[in-house]
Amino acid sequence: MKKPTKLKRVVAYIDGFNLYFGLKSKGWKDCYWLNIQLLVQKLLKSDQTLVITKYFTARVSRQPEKQKKQGIFIDALNTLKDFKIFYGHYLITPYKCRKCGNTYV
Repeated sequence: MKKPTKLKRVVAYIDGFNLYFGLKSKGWKDCYWLNIQLLVQKLLKSDQTLVITKYFTARVSRQPEKQKKQGIFIDALNTLKDFKIFYGHYLITPYKCRKCGNTYV
């Protein structure tokens, strides 16, 4: 009799901003509402099991419409089992005009 194979435990780490901007750069707008955890599960090998998905992001600021959309997406992610969201800080990079020297955000 064959001994059952012990499954390897997998923790998925997702960088939310890199995922979003990667999808955006490819023009894959229809994937913005991607079920991240289901994607990870589909990528597992037969001898692996997903323990938890850790999603790293920062709240969008100064853009009410984007804040609203992000909030709805995060609410949806919070319904997933074994899914944890970690928040960092969104840093706004100031830009300096080469012609006039004015700095703006």
